[in-house]
Amino acid sequence: MKTPVQLSLTQSDGSPRKVIIEPVLEEDDNGSLQNTGVYKIYKDAFDDESALFTEPLEINDINDELSDKDNPDYLGKIIITEDDKWKYDGDLLGDDEQMQVLKYIGE
Repeated sequence: MKTPVQLSLTQSDGSPRKVIIEPVLEEDDNGSLQNTGVYKIYKDAFDDESALFTEPLEINDINDELSDKDNPDYLGKIIITEDDKWKYDGDLLGDDEQMQVLKYIGE
């Protein structure tokens, strides 16, 4: 998996949780992007009726760097090691939701 995907997980109460799974990639010696085995998970909203801003910015400074710990949409990350072991680094996804993400990543 080399591009982010949208996925709807089923929570323990049966309700859906919409997420984005973003693979963390790194460049190899040849300049190709390779999977690191780390997948960041963020809240998402399908059909959220988002619109692009069409007015010019009032400031010229670009500040699009938001750390994961400060991002309210960050749900954690799943780390898969070379020996196919995995670990969830976070506390917002239940065990079943973690398994759903792993199943999707493995497909």
